[in-house]
Amino acid sequence: MSRQMTRWLPTLIAAGLLTVGAMGGAAQGATPAATGDDHPAHIHLGTCTNLDPNPTYMLTDVTAPAAAAGASGEAAIPGEESVTTVDAALPDLRDGGYAINIHRSVEDIGTYIACGNLTSAGDGDTLVVGLGELNNSGHSGIAILTANGDQTDVHLYLAEGLAASGTTAATESSAAATPAAAASVDIHDLAFDPATIEIPAGSTVTWTNNDPVPHTATAHDRAALQSGTIHPGESFSQRFDTPGTFDYFCEFHANMKGTIVVH
Repeated sequence: MSRQMTRWLPTLIAAGLLTVGAMGGAAQGATPAATGDDHPAHIHLGTCTNLDPNPTYMLTDVTAPAAAAGASGEAAIPGEESVTTVDAALPDLRDGGYAINIHRSVEDIGTYIACGNLTSAGDGDTLVVGLGELNNSGHSGIAILTANGDQTDVHLYLAEGLAASGTTAATESSAAATPAAAASVDIHDLAFDPATIEIPAGSTVTWTNNDPVPHTATAHDRAALQSGTIHPGESFSQRFDTPGTFDYFCEFHANMKGTIVVH
């Protein structure tokens, strides 16, 4: 998963998302008071499609750094960020069935604007996941989790309109490099959820197996999609660069079917 998502980093830097300035890490429990522009963020048990509403770990609110607040201009997409040190080891977050969820505001805490599943089949000291748009919020971004002994440093980067097409020369010149929001497919109860996904070319789709039995995501054209065995609790990610309709199924359970439509 990290391999595909890491490709976002140069593009996000070019888009201005990572140029908003560094923030000091905030210890868990030291979340600053929120303003109307801040987005509360938490780590929850579950997946983005089946989230436990009670957060397990509190994260610092996602907000624009003071130096960038009120800044305007067409050369860069305004970015927001958050840094938190969480009292949990990275392997526990990676393997514990968690997701990062971002809310619209304190006043509208019930509206989720972006989410990313932490489940990954990989290892190492860094986990990079996409934060996909929710509820037509226009917000998307990435989360970078870095091992810090028995704790984990969680960096969130969020922006509005990353995947939107613009009319300015700066936007047009970088349109080909603008990343699309990641899409997620939750495998549970012997079904792909959602069964059909429509994505722009260049997007990455992640399948997460939340069933107690192994599955695959296999296209009729194996060259287009072949996940191999996705064991319970593991994920598989693939980037789709070529427009088309890709029907796929589970090789262990032929009645499980899905479709990826790439525009």
